[in-house]
Amino acid sequence: MRIMGLAWSQASPKEIEAAAKPWIARQNKDGGWSQLPHLGSDAYATGMTLYALFQAGVSTKSEVYRKGIGFLLRNQYEDGSWFVKTRSFPTQPHFESGYPFGYNQWISAAGACWATLAIAAAI
Repeated sequence: MRIMGLAWSQASPKEIEAAAKPWIARQNKDGGWSQLPHLGSDAYATGMTLYALFQAGVSTKSEVYRKGIGFLLRNQYEDGSWFVKTRSFPTQPHFESGYPFGYNQWISAAGACWATLAIAAAI
């Protein structure tokens, strides 16, 4: 979010690059990003990171972006969805929204939104 905020507020290219560089370095070997260092890559963290990098001016043809898109495409389900495991503690009773993955559907749907933005930017 910081990277997008800097880009949207027209911060200097130097400031944006300084914020983006550490995130680029956090790309996992599978091409994705994780929400926390001890977790695996997922569509939420990967999609958000890629979209932020796009907003920061990183080329969608760059190796880092292509590897991220590759992760998203390899992990997309046939119905177009992505699974993201929830880390939240339930504060309200679970109810079905119609998105797959039951208890994990809310974060999965948000992850799909970020993933879709990242892929759309590359088209």
